[in-house]
Amino acid sequence: MHRYFFSLRIAGLVILAAIAVASIDLWLNEFAVVHDPEGKVARVLVEHGDGRPRAMREFAAGYWAGRPRRDGAIRIVCKSGVEASGGYVTPGLRTTYTVRPDDCGGVAARAS
Repeated sequence: MHRYFFSLRIAGLVILAAIAVASIDLWLNEFAVVHDPEGKVARVLVEHGDGRPRAMREFAAGYWAGRPRRDGAIRIVCKSGVEASGGYVTPGLRTTYTVRPDDCGGVAARAS
């Protein structure tokens, strides 16, 4: 019984250390988040100007996140095929953008 208690203790310490390292990494390097409250977004990309956009990951329903490697622009691709701009991202700065209702089919959006 004592052997199992020791293993659980080590596992707990490893989990706490991983959470601490991840938190420090996010605090130092920051990230970009796009919130889609109405569920209209198919995917979100970060364009760095080199012709190869990098996809942001959907980490929860309606939330897309990524860490830009260099300055770039957020491109939102809606399920309807309409594309919209989500602003600019810079490494080391936290950027958040909430998708507006007119982004996916309103006047401000542009067709692809």
